[in-house]
Amino acid sequence: MMHSFQRREMIKQLLLKEKSITVNDVAQRFDVSSETIRRDLNALSEEGFCNKTYGGASLANRSTVEVPQHMKKGLFVAEKQFMAKIAASFIRPGDCIFLDHSTTVSEMCQEIRDMKLTVVTNSLWVVDELENIENIKLILTGGNVRPLDRGMFGQETLDFLKEHYFDKAFFSCRGLNLRNGVFDASEIYAYLHRYLIDRSGSSYLLADHTKFGVSGFVNIIGFSDLDNLITDRPLDREWSEEFEKNHVTVYSTQPPAWEEGEDE
Repeated sequence: MMHSFQRREMIKQLLLKEKSITVNDVAQRFDVSSETIRRDLNALSEEGFCNKTYGGASLANRSTVEVPQHMKKGLFVAEKQFMAKIAASFIRPGDCIFLDHSTTVSEMCQEIRDMKLTVVTNSLWVVDELENIENIKLILTGGNVRPLDRGMFGQETLDFLKEHYFDKAFFSCRGLNLRNGVFDASEIYAYLHRYLIDRSGSSYLLADHTKFGVSGFVNIIGFSDLDNLITDRPLDREWSEEFEKNHVTVYSTQPPAWEEGEDE
C-alpha cells in the first residue's frame, strides 16, 4: 500500500504538470477514496502548494514557493532535451562554460560529453553526469549545498563568480513577465544569476512554455540585459515583439505562433 506522503509527492508532480486536477480523477488514478484525496489536497493546501477549488485543486502560483529539484527532474523531459540540444549547439571545443543548478540545464550534459571543455557549475546534477569524463575539466564553485536544489549557494559561491569569467553561461529561472523581465523564486538564485550574467561573454536562458507569464519573488534582470532565450514552443506576437524590442535573440527552431496563422 502506498503511504500518504508518497501519494502526496505524486499529486504534487501532477499539479506541476497539469496545473489543475479533480478529486475524482486523482482518486481513480491512485485507487483510493475521494475522501482520502480531499485530505491530501487539504494538506497540500496548508503547505501553500495548491489552492483548493470546487471538486479539485489548482497549482498555487505564489512567488516564493520553491519546488524540490527531484520533483522537477521528471517533468517535461522531452521539452528539456529539445532545449538542451539547441543550447549545446552554441558551444565550441575549448570553451569555458557555466551550467547552473536547474534541471533544464542539467540535460545539456548528455549533449557535451564528447567535447573538450572547461565546465564550471554549482550543480550536483552536473557533477554526477560529468565527473568521470576525461575530456572535460570540471570545476565547482564551492558554497553551501542546498539539498532542495542539489546546488551550491552562498557568499563563497558569489566570491568565486566575482573572480572568474566564462565564455558562455546557461541558466534557467522561475518565470518571465512581460512587464518586468526574468524572475527567480528567492534571493539566493537571483544573486547567483546576476553575477553569472555579468561575468559571461554571452548568456543563454533556457525556459519552457510553462514559465511565460509567470513572476517570482525576485526580479533577476530586465529583458534588455538578456542575450539569448531558448524555449520549446513558438512565441505569440506580444512576446516576440517584446524580445525583438530588447534585442533578445530567441531560439526555438519553430516560427512564431502568430506567423503561422497569418495570411500570405
